[in-house]
Amino acid sequence: MSELKLSHYIVQAIRDEGASHVFLIPGGYVDNFSQALVDVNGITPVVCATESGAAYMADGFARSAGRFGVCMGISGPGASNMLTGLSASYADQVPVLVITGDAPLIWRNRDAIQDPGSGGLRTTHLLGTVAQQQFELTHAKLAEDHLRRLMTTLKGPKQGVAHLAVPLDIQRHEQTYDYMPHSHLSARSTRVLDQEGLDLALQMMAENKRVVILAGSGVRKANAFAALEAFAEFFGIPVATTMSSKGDFPEDHRLSLGVFGWAGSALANELLIHGEIDCLVVVGSRLGQINSMGWSNKLVAERKLIQVDLDPDHLNRTYVADLAVVSDAEATLRYWASSDKKTLAQSQLLDSKPARLQWLAEQREQHSHCYTIDDCHSTSMPLHPARAIYELDAAMPIDTQLFVDNGAHTFFATHYWTMRKPHQYFNIIKYSGAMGWAIPASIGAKLARPDTPVVAVVGDGCMLMQGMEIQTAGRYKLSGIIFVVLNNKAHGNPKLRAHSFTPDAEALTDIVDHNWAGFAESLGVKGLTVSDPSELGACYSEALLADGPVLIDVKCCLFPTPTKVFDETFMEEFNRYIDNPSSNQAPTLGDEKACKPGKQKMNVTSSDTSNDSSNDSSNDTKTLKLND
Repeated sequence: MSELKLSHYIVQAIRDEGASHVFLIPGGYVDNFSQALVDVNGITPVVCATESGAAYMADGFARSAGRFGVCMGISGPGASNMLTGLSASYADQVPVLVITGDAPLIWRNRDAIQDPGSGGLRTTHLLGTVAQQQFELTHAKLAEDHLRRLMTTLKGPKQGVAHLAVPLDIQRHEQTYDYMPHSHLSARSTRVLDQEGLDLALQMMAENKRVVILAGSGVRKANAFAALEAFAEFFGIPVATTMSSKGDFPEDHRLSLGVFGWAGSALANELLIHGEIDCLVVVGSRLGQINSMGWSNKLVAERKLIQVDLDPDHLNRTYVADLAVVSDAEATLRYWASSDKKTLAQSQLLDSKPARLQWLAEQREQHSHCYTIDDCHSTSMPLHPARAIYELDAAMPIDTQLFVDNGAHTFFATHYWTMRKPHQYFNIIKYSGAMGWAIPASIGAKLARPDTPVVAVVGDGCMLMQGMEIQTAGRYKLSGIIFVVLNNKAHGNPKLRAHSFTPDAEALTDIVDHNWAGFAESLGVKGLTVSDPSELGACYSEALLADGPVLIDVKCCLFPTPTKVFDETFMEEFNRYIDNPSSNQAPTLGDEKACKPGKQKMNVTSSDTSNDSSNDSSNDTKTLKLND
């Protein structure tokens, strides 16, 4: 076995664990790692414009690839610059390994350059706010132990940010390379399945004909796309998705309702809020603000609520379910549709299938997917964002990865793009919502799936925050990635609310109309500008065929977003709470009457909520608890 510098040992170890790219900014405290990234075969360094961009790229890479991403930078300013990007990964439980090079141990507390620890703020303190697990490596012989333990965060059932801080002097120590990767460890190595709870859930569905599924991001994390489609088709159950899970049930499927919630489809929003649903089955969603129509009680009124999630902390957060089951999404859906078991509940649910399909057909006659389909054909100049998105969808291949940034454009892109394949739509608006994320994240996704086209839909405000990162796409000459800037010369959502402002306050929401195409050209990216709707199709086609990255500056007018129903429902709930907060608090765990007065609640939870991946799958059935 060979002796390696610890910097080389770590790079080789993460390569053997499956890392293929490291997104970084060079600096004195990571010089040894820079050399290691060149010396070690099978891993590619990607130099970014900023550390925040490196963190966002690692995040986008992980979301797209389905395995952990890696970012690297120095302590102090490097770590603080990465914090916002890592907070998005933390919030969405995205596996990202962040490696920081720190000041040598012998320099500690001696006012060393770029060492915030001298002022009492260690890098581990800073990143500890977003890291699910972290270690400071103080001895070379601890490297294997620390890396193995970090891999449980990056590959285990409950994933997130893992941080390894490596002081400069420790990086130079030599260590025998005897690292054995955790090849057996994966997010799905243990499929938690509560059979008794799921049988009760199936029986509850069978007793209620008008059943609807709301699929959340837990379906994507479990790679349960095929299982969801098979279950829905077998029983003829309509499926809506949360925004973050858009397309994970194909939106051109006959059973698809589209996205529910903020920017959701007219069909999904009307049916789930006002429709006569008997039973709502929520799989893999916490039912946060944007996925519950602003915590609306209408979502659960006069219907049964079944909630299934692998993480017990996600259950009963907003509403107390009639039945809450701790189970893996993929295992759950396969179990419910299993042909190996013929149950009375399955037979009853199949018997009600024709009536359910007829009911869905009637709903489709009353409600379309889009609220204002005419906007897709608007001849407005500057352009209507709905038309810009509608024609972009028509021009792009079906397997395009769509990264949608955070702003008014989010709602147009989500509402007017029909996602026909799973795991192709990405955004972070439900928790983090940081503007500019989609620009570097889409670059990470392009490197994760190089044969798949990538489109980032962003606003001009987003470009001000992370626009410099397009130079990374230019530097590495990435083909098949398009940055579409819906340029309305404003911070769109604040501008739309500014009708109640004074003129001087409203002016604060304006943005200078920059030449984004020229900006792109200066960074090695092809720049195009379009303001005539008749030229959109040709512009998109040109971008798709380009030999390298392309930015399109789409000159848009500021139009109201397709979120009126959400906005009205949310404000209704908000005002109701403000008027009488004591009687309108959000329901909490154990408050049986908070959601549905007069109804008795029954919660099914796991008696063992640990994430011990060593458990054999045959022992996954959990003990049932009934709380009267």
